[in-house]
Amino acid sequence: MIVTRRLVHTLGATALAASGLAGLAGGVLHPVVDGRSHSVASMTAEGGPPAYLLLYGGAVLLMLGLPAAYAWLAPRVGLLGLVGFGLYMIGNALSAQSHLVVEGFVAREIVGTRPDLVPADGSILAAPSFVTLQTVGGLVFVAGVLLVGVALLVHGHVPRWIGVAFVLSALGVLVPLPEAPVLTGLQVELFEAVATVGLAVAMVRAPHRSPVTPYSAGTTVAESAR
Repeated sequence: MIVTRRLVHTLGATALAASGLAGLAGGVLHPVVDGRSHSVASMTAEGGPPAYLLLYGGAVLLMLGLPAAYAWLAPRVGLLGLVGFGLYMIGNALSAQSHLVVEGFVAREIVGTRPDLVPADGSILAAPSFVTLQTVGGLVFVAGVLLVGVALLVHGHVPRWIGVAFVLSALGVLVPLPEAPVLTGLQVELFEAVATVGLAVAMVRAPHRSPVTPYSAGTTVAESAR
């Protein structure tokens, strides 16, 4: 089987779209109890595990989809796009994946034995290093999403609403709205889902000049994306 640019873009777009849909579903299902989404009660709620696994699966799929999206866009989004996609990927690894591993695979065990380790401020665990990781990683993630949106708006190539959705996704999570079931998930995940699914569709629908040309060791990412 020849690995062509078209195949890589299609697989990456599929992962990107699936990440947005999984994240949206997980966000909507994420338990919020008494106005808190990261409390002892919410972490032990019945609907927690499926939501956490969907969100974590979405974060992993995002890790697979973003490099393909950047490879497709690299010649067209300039330095701003390079920095944006880089921060987006790093922020996903530092913030999203790390806290979702804790929520999905660790938190219930901790809550069952040491509920005092779950603070009331929503930081999941009362560990200074973890709080620092989440704070720094979250800021990197938001900055990456914002810069990707701006790069798409500045350089074009995809419909403008995709760039707008990325910008709204970044800014939306900073709005201090009260936490509520479903609504908080929509606030955090909806615009990112719209943006990632929209970008995935644009990747698949884009014409390819040479759809059967395989990647080779002497071909750079930028060259192979043209």
